[in-house]
Amino acid sequence: MRQRLADLRKQVDVQAEEITRVREEALRYRRYFNLAQVGMAITSPDTGWIEFNDRLCEQLGYTPDELKTTTWVSLTHPEDVSLDLDLFASLVKGEIQRYSLDKRFVRKNGSIMYGNILLQGVYRNDGSFDHLFGFLHDITERWEGERERLALKQEIIDAQKKALRELSTPLIPVAEHVLVMPLVGTIDSVRAQAVLEVLLDGVTTYQARMTILDVTGVEVVDAEVMNALVQAARAVNLLGAQAILTGIQPRIAKTLVDLQTDLSTIMTLSTVREGISYALGRQKS
Repeated sequence: MRQRLADLRKQVDVQAEEITRVREEALRYRRYFNLAQVGMAITSPDTGWIEFNDRLCEQLGYTPDELKTTTWVSLTHPEDVSLDLDLFASLVKGEIQRYSLDKRFVRKNGSIMYGNILLQGVYRNDGSFDHLFGFLHDITERWEGERERLALKQEIIDAQKKALRELSTPLIPVAEHVLVMPLVGTIDSVRAQAVLEVLLDGVTTYQARMTILDVTGVEVVDAEVMNALVQAARAVNLLGAQAILTGIQPRIAKTLVDLQTDLSTIMTLSTVREGISYALGRQKS
């Protein structure tokens, strides 16, 4: 009996130590869970929220009682719900143990939070899915900084495109109501379209009555581009200004003849100097 009692006391002591150890571990876990600087939650597809920390509530703007009435899906931005459906299905099946991705969440006040989620599956002894641990990092500041950087980069690209466009299609007001656009180099369909846009904008802005389109520096253009340039000159006429085409080279003249282009409404002169003199003379008259 004494030996039996002694054995029982040892068992009680061992169990007491085990209980103390488990309590201490639970206390450490609870402190880590509550003091973590990231949102943490334990959820189950069957029962919903099992546990979550205060940080998750702060991130999403809900009180604990309010958060209990939500789900991961309802908290996710509608456009991002489908981002991880396949990954979550694979997690539940045990095909993957965890996954991480960036997605948007909607706070209680309607504002958007950019977050990185890490989901870790927990499985029963038979391998079936039981619940998951979820970790939510608020990356809104980083995301918005990146978005601002990309916006600034796009502004720079747009400014460069505008500068190149202005260089490739310069429009020079040489006198009141008189504009000259000297073209140099190769003219493709994109540049021809830019010529049309800049020319028409310039006629409106400067209230031009004479516009000189000088192609002295252009050696070769194809039929499509030549048509585009002629159409640009005709469009100028529709705005009430006279179009003058100067500097036509032999190859361009041949293209115009081959195309049987109607230039009856467009003044053609040999040089840009002649074009300016003609425009100024018409201004005086």
